[in-house]
Amino acid sequence: MAAGGNGCHGSWLAGSVFSILGKRDCATDCSAHNRGILTTLSKTYRAEGATVMSVCIFGESALEFMRSSGRLAPEFLDKPRTQKLDGCGVSPKAMFTDDMERLGVKTRPVHILVSKESGARSRDDIVCHRSAVELPPRSLIYVNKDVLVTSPALTFLHLATVDLHKKRQRTVEELAMIGLELCGTYLLDDSWDGLTNTAKPLTSVEQIARVLDAMPGAPGIVWAREALELVSDGSNSPMESVLCALLTWPRRLGGYALGPVSLNHRVSTADGDRYVDVAFPGHKVGLEYKGRKFHAIEQAGRDDRRQNKLVGSGWTILNVWYEDIVEEHLYNQLVADVARAMGIRLRIRSGGFDARRNVLRMQLIPAFKRYAAALAR
Repeated sequence: MAAGGNGCHGSWLAGSVFSILGKRDCATDCSAHNRGILTTLSKTYRAEGATVMSVCIFGESALEFMRSSGRLAPEFLDKPRTQKLDGCGVSPKAMFTDDMERLGVKTRPVHILVSKESGARSRDDIVCHRSAVELPPRSLIYVNKDVLVTSPALTFLHLATVDLHKKRQRTVEELAMIGLELCGTYLLDDSWDGLTNTAKPLTSVEQIARVLDAMPGAPGIVWAREALELVSDGSNSPMESVLCALLTWPRRLGGYALGPVSLNHRVSTADGDRYVDVAFPGHKVGLEYKGRKFHAIEQAGRDDRRQNKLVGSGWTILNVWYEDIVEEHLYNQLVADVARAMGIRLRIRSGGFDARRNVLRMQLIPAFKRYAAALAR
């Protein structure tokens, strides 16, 4: 949006995702050490007489922040929260740079959220956006006393407007894939594998829906609602998210509309609980993503024993390999096998469906290949 006279952009636009203080492999000690550094820096700037305001990270910057925290990201869900942007603005440049470096926000400019009454001005390293609507209770999380971040659920709504870095509207499919990530137990990052698994999701479909219900007139609300209909809780990897999208998204988007679906679905067996990657509970049909065909022998043995327990509980389990997704003829066979196991006869009469299916695959397969290849290394 065009900048206003006070240097701020019109209404809030995007973002969400947490970040942790310090390296992910030195969790407690390193985080405490970095918090001490940030506190010292803040005191130094205050002692020098500089005006120090809290900063609320927003949009793509918030998403980058969350992803950079890796497996420690869920810890921020228990931090103090607020609804108010009072006191949020722009901190001194040197202090802001130090804060962002330690919090993992590398991309410039950083997008921040301020109240509509704020006199904060954008500068070369910051773009500030005014909040034109009242925020839901507890939707801002304190990283420390000088930095806040929008909650994952609120961030999803912000991301439904404009990709602030790429300066374009996200597609519903792109937003839904971010939703699967935020509602799942993985975060995309710049690590060797390209992702990090977390102990619990950052948010859920229900939590996002509550935020959307609380902000009916917010920018991007229609787009966000449409994308949320495509999101399911519980995905453990981008590969599972892609598999879910291809098989369950509506046919108008190129999916096969199979469902309802449950990701990492718990099944009780005589030997304890087992989890199915992509499950259709109403039909007791499950899909297990195996990776590439050269799966390790030991892992294959464990998977087979796990699968036997599920079959013994009345489930039909189909193995899905990397090749079943990326090779079109194998993918067509997979869809036919899943439909047959579910007792569904696929009758797709739409003349444009094949084109829509191909477009969806073109959107999703490149990321699938990238992350599958990284995990296979």
